[in-house]
Amino acid sequence: MTDRDCERLRAVAEELALGILSGQERSEAITHLDRCAVCREHVERLTLVGDGLLALLPGSEPPAGFETRVADGLGLNRAARRRRPRAVVAVTAAAAVALGFGFGGWAVGTAVEEASAPSSRSSEGVGSEHGLLEASLLTPDQRTVGRVFAYTGSPGWVYMAVDLGQDRSGSGSGSDSDSDSGSRVVYGSEAAGSRDAYPEAGKVSCRLERTDGTSIRIGEFSLDEGGRGHWGAPTRVDPDTVSGARLLSADGSVLATAHFAARQGQ
Repeated sequence: MTDRDCERLRAVAEELALGILSGQERSEAITHLDRCAVCREHVERLTLVGDGLLALLPGSEPPAGFETRVADGLGLNRAARRRRPRAVVAVTAAAAVALGFGFGGWAVGTAVEEASAPSSRSSEGVGSEHGLLEASLLTPDQRTVGRVFAYTGSPGWVYMAVDLGQDRSGSGSGSDSDSDSGSRVVYGSEAAGSRDAYPEAGKVSCRLERTDGTSIRIGEFSLDEGGRGHWGAPTRVDPDTVSGARLLSADGSVLATAHFAARQGQ
């Protein structure tokens, strides 16, 4: 095993992690991983980033071979790969997954491409090491109703998956104020426990929370009649100031909040 072998593996690591590497190259890559712990850890990290996002996407998967066929249609073949820079090929590979899985696939592509770059922050977790923040969405009574990811690289993005229909029980109430929008904030049963207050098939909005107590609205999306929805959009995420996210109903009631763990080294 030589440095050249490791270089060859790194050249196809993104496609291997995304599951679109096939044929002889896949066989050779797996053989190399069996012998090289360093490259094996590298691919495992790429796979964890991708799996963490893809796990949030709706249930059905594309048919067998879909990713490979789309990659071929996009020109992701051996000859094209040799002619184009690896960064371009990595984006193309991510585009193949994006066509199959929607925004989540594009998000995986940007995170995986960033994750493939060397990093000296080995003491940090997989997500924080690659600029990927993640946290559970919790109702005011601390029920987990989804998950949110925020990518602090370029281009930045936020993605969340929500299921408010799991359990509508709640207790207590209170109030606060949203320092950025001035909208009323409602906690407890009025926000999450009452079916009347629950935004069935309605619009909800997402706000990013900042460490100084302000927040910024970054978009809105619809929940289905079961209280489920998923949404993502490109947006700038400042790793030095972002602290979490908040999911609001149309009247400003807080449906769920998420708090990102402080990144090491800050």
